[in-house]
Amino acid sequence: MARKVVTTVYCDACAKKGLEVKATEVLSIMADEYDMCLEHAEKFRDQLRAALAPSGDVALTA
Repeated sequence: MARKVVTTVYCDACAKKGLEVKATEVLSIMADEYDMCLEHAEKFRDQLRAALAPSGDVALTA
């Protein structure tokens, strides 16, 4: 008889709150990977964009 093993991956951020929410996205930072639900993936993406965006106060030099 053939068997199929199915593994469910849960959101790391939700798991810290004791919740079991299916992860649909992966956040990779160098060698680290975090499984995330769409809500947390968007939240962390926005935070990283804000943290890494060029500052408007930086003077441009030629």
